[in-house]
Amino acid sequence: MIIAFIGGIVLGFLFFYSLDFGVNESKKFKNPSLFIFVTSIVRILLLLVGFYYLAQNSGQRFFAALIGAILSRVYIVYFYRNKKK
Repeated sequence: MIIAFIGGIVLGFLFFYSLDFGVNESKKFKNPSLFIFVTSIVRILLLLVGFYYLAQNSGQRFFAALIGAILSRVYIVYFYRNKKK
């Protein structure tokens, strides 16, 4: 269950880092909405596949991975709010 939790943290950081990357890189494209759409689909698919493999047909492992992803989101929001000050 600890591995699922740590994996959820890693998945969360990857998800939100790629969100930041996609938003910043979309400014370079002629059609940024298409780029945002494609990267969103890829991010969601990677997150779902990651949760699937971390859960291994166990609700407790899925919940641990989900909590890890949520905690990484809380940390990233806190980091970006304090970075702007």
